[in-house]
Amino acid sequence: MVALRSRRLEGLFGARLDAVSHAEVAALKTNAVSESYDLEFKGELYGGNDRAKRDLAGDVAALANTAGGVLLLGVAEDDQARAAELPGVALSDGEVLRYRSIVADLVHPLPTFDVRQIEDPDRPGHGFLMIAVPRSPSAPHGVLVNEGLRYPRRNGASITYLSEAEVAAAYQDRFARRQTRHDDLLRYERALIDRLDTSDQTYVVVTLVPDLSGDFILDTRTMRAFREETLDKDLLVIPRMVAVRYVTVGSRRLIAHGGPEPAKASWVACELHQSGAGTFAAIAANRESIAPLRLSRIEDEDLVLDIWSGLRLLARHARDRAAAGGPATVRATLWPVTPDLPAELRQSRGAGGRLGSHQVTNPPQASSVFDIDDLAEDGPALIAATSSLAAGLIQHFGYPETLQMTTDGVIRSNYWSGLRYGPAVQRWATQANVDMTQDPV
Repeated sequence: MVALRSRRLEGLFGARLDAVSHAEVAALKTNAVSESYDLEFKGELYGGNDRAKRDLAGDVAALANTAGGVLLLGVAEDDQARAAELPGVALSDGEVLRYRSIVADLVHPLPTFDVRQIEDPDRPGHGFLMIAVPRSPSAPHGVLVNEGLRYPRRNGASITYLSEAEVAAAYQDRFARRQTRHDDLLRYERALIDRLDTSDQTYVVVTLVPDLSGDFILDTRTMRAFREETLDKDLLVIPRMVAVRYVTVGSRRLIAHGGPEPAKASWVACELHQSGAGTFAAIAANRESIAPLRLSRIEDEDLVLDIWSGLRLLARHARDRAAAGGPATVRATLWPVTPDLPAELRQSRGAGGRLGSHQVTNPPQASSVFDIDDLAEDGPALIAATSSLAAGLIQHFGYPETLQMTTDGVIRSNYWSGLRYGPAVQRWATQANVDMTQDPV
């Protein structure tokens, strides 16, 4: 997958950047497409001398520091910066590794970027090299020149360098963006929690905020498509009979939830924002009255499934609806948990019983950063992320790890209950090419 998502470039090529074909690149010449702030042509590969290496590093850093974009090697431009010739370049894995090494050595901090080989079907080993660079939330990125760093950025189709004052302002913006993402996580989580019916239900709440925001048009057509995707559907990866009953919109967001009331969410809920951010909640337990308390007995399998489902649903919204890519900050919370509404972690397999050493009386929380594409695709990376985030909640109960999955992306089949989850998990793993094991912890 390619981390860069750009509606402009995808419209220009007629395809997502990870699916652009040789013919679609060649069409740039036919259409006389010009270089721009997010698109640069080079007729040849970058050379091996120091100047050529700095050029590569500077081109990548400039895109990361500005709006992101694509470098196309094998496309030569005319004197008006339009695609004019298609000489192509020799393709090899060695060249890709060389570029990655050069950028890693010369650009600090290292930005996210992808290198794609687009082969000419009529000339094996020859074609175009695409370097796709998303706009970076870690900007500014400096290029090592002699003993110091210089900070390039795109100015139209050319490159300029930041002044000292502009570098200082860029660092201030970096820290402000990090704080904004944290604030957004809390705000979006709170907005959905306020809509949940918590009178006798405890939920796992998952919130995702892309490091780089996307966007989509929120109109009647989008609403209709969202309704078809969600109404009367179970949103969990492994269905658990918690279907959506109401679908609507809020300010700059799509809303869906289960339950008997249109204004209050029960069982399952999500709010999906135009920025690509979103929040998902699914029931983890019905509370039990055990004098003098009302206790939430959280089944470990349900907790893991809720996180698994939330990560995939939110990442697919970010990637497929809002065209957001790259890293995202994710947070999981168990809610509500208070001294009057404690929770304990349990398992019902075999003899059953409590996991961990104690009940919790404050909301367990865990957060991490994952790649949106990894979460959106069924596969080992989604399983690894789920295992990691779930462990962050499970450890609050005094238990060390997620039993159902590993941080290597493997599913432990012996920790999924028989008929309730086992066969469905097996089918999913087979379809997703995820390895399964019965090794005990």
